[in-house]
Amino acid sequence: MCLKDEFKRINQKTGKPFEQGYQDENGRFFYSYVKKIGNDGWYLEEWKKDLASFKAKKAKEKNSER
Repeated sequence: MCLKDEFKRINQKTGKPFEQGYQDENGRFFYSYVKKIGNDGWYLEEWKKDLASFKAKKAKEKNSER
């Protein structure tokens, strides 16, 4: 899936779009941008509440590729 950077929300700490695995100040982990633009003009984002949820999603995605 190819998403345009211009619609990705910028990480204020890095000055670049969020990258998978980034942990925010609330302990959530960034998983991905969703190919849908919200009312604010940015792609919707998928965040996981903790590292276990993040790893579970990665494992599920890896298994579905097979």
